[in-house]
Amino acid sequence: KDNREYTEKVQLAAQWPVFPSACADKLDRELTLYGCPPVFPTEEPELEPEPPVEAGPDTTKDPTKFKGKKSKAAAKKGPGATQYEILKQSGIPEAEIPSFRDPVHWLHYFPPLAMRDIKAMGCGVDWRRSFITTDVNPYYDSFVRWQFETLKEKGLVVKDKRQAPLY
Repeated sequence: KDNREYTEKVQLAAQWPVFPSACADKLDRELTLYGCPPVFPTEEPELEPEPPVEAGPDTTKDPTKFKGKKSKAAAKKGPGATQYEILKQSGIPEAEIPSFRDPVHWLHYFPPLAMRDIKAMGCGVDWRRSFITTDVNPYYDSFVRWQFETLKEKGLVVKDKRQAPLY
């Protein structure tokens, strides 16, 4: 198999959501606001012209520095910026997309697809040991809660402001 097909399979296996409740909430908000199928408002981004740069000894660009033309928020607003579009681009039939408002539906829909794609890549996985790691699986969830609370009591887990790296 060529490398492109392998890369696509890896991406498919990795794309099923880690936080289905956040994705389900986002989809629910989109369908509530814009209908089903949604009719999203069209916004034409206003592009600001770049000021001309005069050539000179002070204007040489550092090749190790990169300055994107878009802000982080603007860069996220590309094709597939909405949850509905992401699901549609993933090959999910439009008639089935509204059922993804339920976070549990995500948990039942995507793991078999990920397993199929991982098997197609030729990976040897002992699937007997796979399980859902959310509160849908109360045994595992209670273990994670116990572990977190134990570590927190020992002062090994601290809730603090998120630190951003300084560059």
